[in-house]
Amino acid sequence: MVRTKMPCFSSFLTSWILFILWPCISLAGDYAVVTGPCNFIFPLDHGSHEAYRTEWWYYTGNLEGVANKRYGFQLTFFRTRMVPPGEEKAWPADRSAWRTAHLFFAHAALSDLDGKRFFHDEKMARGALGLAGVRQEGESTKIFLDSWSALLNNKEHKLSAAADRFNLDLTCKPIKPPVGHGLRGYSLKGKDAASASCYYSFTRLETSGAVTVQGERMEVRGTAWMDHEYSSVLLEEDITGWDWFSLQLDDHTELMLYLLRLEKGGFSPASSGTLVKHSGEAIYLSHEDFVIEVLDQWKSPHSGASYPSRWRVIVKPLQIELAVIPSLADQELITQRTTRVTYWEGSVSVLGRSGPKPVKGAGYVEMTGYAKPFNLAPSP
Repeated sequence: MVRTKMPCFSSFLTSWILFILWPCISLAGDYAVVTGPCNFIFPLDHGSHEAYRTEWWYYTGNLEGVANKRYGFQLTFFRTRMVPPGEEKAWPADRSAWRTAHLFFAHAALSDLDGKRFFHDEKMARGALGLAGVRQEGESTKIFLDSWSALLNNKEHKLSAAADRFNLDLTCKPIKPPVGHGLRGYSLKGKDAASASCYYSFTRLETSGAVTVQGERMEVRGTAWMDHEYSSVLLEEDITGWDWFSLQLDDHTELMLYLLRLEKGGFSPASSGTLVKHSGEAIYLSHEDFVIEVLDQWKSPHSGASYPSRWRVIVKPLQIELAVIPSLADQELITQRTTRVTYWEGSVSVLGRSGPKPVKGAGYVEMTGYAKPFNLAPSP
């Protein structure tokens, strides 16, 4: 059961992209569809899955610098396919070098938690002429857009993003192997079996490097989380948005939960989660296994949207009860130059109990559909 005091990982990216690009994306033809276990093979599956319409590589984390200064960061790369696989065969042989089946988007953000400042930036490019793409470099996969990049393999992830007011230069080393969510990576997102994604995470990445904030460079250390997800389907029409939690606890367990909010209130039964034990073993959580209760809300001065802002999380079969608190109220991204989606993505702190033992930790929460519900029907 999931309940909330307020009315109210991926196919989510599909919804984002089609929301803004409906007139120029072909919905005809055959894209690959996820209908069962994904059975990942690494490092191969760190790369692009171009037969699927959408894909994302998503990094978030909490860092600490000199004098215990605290920071949160996000670096995300999105790929969307505009035409079905095979349609390129009909393109003329002398087609423009600009022509491509893929668009790429990227979002980066830095939360200066003690300075109470939030910075974010965005980029967009065609997957042509070396502007953006995904390529293999030995056993590593490189996802890049302009100068922003993630270079990853099973042993190390290198992240780089230089924005106008902040830079990220980080190295992330997995403490645990990647974990597939749902049934061996098959993550259901609706009532239909094809309303699903292939979804895995590195739930604990030991992170070091540097962040630069308005010209001031600081060495930092901390812990990050990486999601990789791909799919071809839209969110089902009765879903207006989602809330996603990635929490890293000091008992070396991690918790991922997502809620798919319904138009008529409440949550889709496809909402689910994963608890990753100290050993790396994953425990699947159905929507009946956890309760997320909203305790407060924050109204954005930028978009006017009201977001949940403090939560009580209860995982009943594991006797986990946690208070989840935003480390900074204003961590809202308004992405008018790329996806045109307004969403809250921010660092949170965690305090509570796991069984009889007290725990604390940190994590990230993402919330979409509060500024404007998803409504993907094309205009008449």
